[in-house]
Amino acid sequence: MDFVTQVTLGGAVGQATMNRELGNKAVLWGMLAGALPDLDVLAYPLMDEISQLTWHRGISHSILLTVVLTPLLGWLISRVHRRAVTVEKAALFTFLAIGSHILIDLLTVYGTQILAPFSNRQFEWNVLFIIDPLFTLPLLFFLILSLFPGEVRAKLFRNAIGIILATAYVIVALLFKFSAVDSFERALERQDITPERLMVTSTPFNTVLWRAVAETHDGYWIGYHSLLDETAEIPFWFVPRNDHLLRDIEDQRAIKTLRWFSEDWFNVQQTPEGALYFRDLRFGDMDMGMPAHSFGMGPPRDLAFTFTFALLESGGAGTERLTLRQEFPEPEGYGEILEVLWERIKGRKAQVPGLPVVE
Repeated sequence: MDFVTQVTLGGAVGQATMNRELGNKAVLWGMLAGALPDLDVLAYPLMDEISQLTWHRGISHSILLTVVLTPLLGWLISRVHRRAVTVEKAALFTFLAIGSHILIDLLTVYGTQILAPFSNRQFEWNVLFIIDPLFTLPLLFFLILSLFPGEVRAKLFRNAIGIILATAYVIVALLFKFSAVDSFERALERQDITPERLMVTSTPFNTVLWRAVAETHDGYWIGYHSLLDETAEIPFWFVPRNDHLLRDIEDQRAIKTLRWFSEDWFNVQQTPEGALYFRDLRFGDMDMGMPAHSFGMGPPRDLAFTFTFALLESGGAGTERLTLRQEFPEPEGYGEILEVLWERIKGRKAQVPGLPVVE
């Protein structure tokens, strides 16, 4: 998840495990440990954009590195504080802090390579959006309260409330997802769509509105469903895969990496000028031509995907002939899109049946 969430979660773990020995210094250690896996991005300047895709949430988020760092960081904390906290307890804190970072990342749609370096398989549970204030803010609020002067038991109790609320929110989100998956499956069946794969993810900043991507042999059906919808009808629109556009370049490292990174949830778009764009469908979309039609509110005019990569000539040879550049959609007004998101969360649905194919 986002950096604020990770350092907050780490701080809460530090407060819960080492406050009796280290006081509020335990929170600082927790924030450091919580941020540690995401410091892998500091190596980005040494890599091209292709390598960056394979590096982030790789070895730094693996079970192996967690096991290695647990005793080392535990020993360091104990040594720095002149054994005010035992190596064993500091090691337990390290395991929980780094482990909770990896666990909360697994709840998002961005793949995490927990088996690296033995396997580059990505794991994701698609429960929380990468930024979710309903998870983070209660945790942060009660962590801050726990920093105020008071008895140790009172400080630990305040911190525990935040951890309990965050845990309860994840459990509720899981239940919400199960409900959303069932609704999508029923809606697809009613519309005679039989997907080969179905991915259901939460939408920005909430776990009430959900997005489904149903893969068929030549593309994907995308739809949105709010748990507050009054009807079970879910409109879907079709996005062709267009993988034939990759036929002459499928041996390129850039293409192989993008297909691995997207786990083959992708669409290729070609402009009239011949430029190619690889669009990862997992991370959401918005309508650039008609922002008011985003989140399934209406038939899309110019659908853009959050993770879009321009395929460019690198000047190299062989399998290095192509490179990529990530491009981010820039709608005229994010405010309107957020308003549409809020309306869709509340259950307002598109009034236009039979949404069209998106080229």
